[in-house]
Amino acid sequence: MSLGVDEKMHILKKNRLSTGVADLDIILEGGYPNPSNFILLGPTGMEKIAFAYHFAGSSKADETSYIVCGNSSPEDIKSKASTMGIDLGNVHFIDCYSSTLGREVPNNSENVTIVSGPSALNDISLAINEAIGKSSGKRMRVVFDTLSTFVLYNSKDSIKKFLSVIEGRLRNADATTLYLVDEGVHDRQLLSLIEHGMDEIYTIVDKGGKFAIVMPKIDMSLPIRIGPSGVNIV
Repeated sequence: MSLGVDEKMHILKKNRLSTGVADLDIILEGGYPNPSNFILLGPTGMEKIAFAYHFAGSSKADETSYIVCGNSSPEDIKSKASTMGIDLGNVHFIDCYSSTLGREVPNNSENVTIVSGPSALNDISLAINEAIGKSSGKRMRVVFDTLSTFVLYNSKDSIKKFLSVIEGRLRNADATTLYLVDEGVHDRQLLSLIEHGMDEIYTIVDKGGKFAIVMPKIDMSLPIRIGPSGVNIV
């Protein structure tokens, strides 16, 4: 009888997508649950971004990976990831940032879909639909970098409707979606709205300049450090 674990490494469950961080995969019994929607909440900085880049960059042949970017261009994201030794060459981008710069933006390319801005939720939804169609038969990795940007550009009702639609749509498409949320930017009521419907919430905490990640179902915080190879569990 199958217990839902990987035959080669029995502590790793099959319904997981690798986090891209080997030590974290072991702690999480194979990675983030798939499919799922989850938040990574933390201070503005490289810590939560590094987790997102590891996740997006570790896709396998039977997976597709997307970053929905609201406050950086695809080129800037790839450059930033490369400083941590993370290659995002196979990642697709839904670029909601470049059009806001007030200069000519290249047309859609094979790996980049241009959207007019973070407030264009209908267009973003359509781009996600297109990504789901292209990924048919493959598991998906999706990152919102950052969800906070989209929340700040739209009304509460619009964001509530948008999230309720795409969360179900992405879960049904066998996607694991990571929503980066900036700590201290949203009031408690708005943060509760964002958290509603999410499967899990991970939190990065600043302990006097040293950082740790707190995860559901684990009764401890894990100290982390960002270095030339990205995230390290220390």
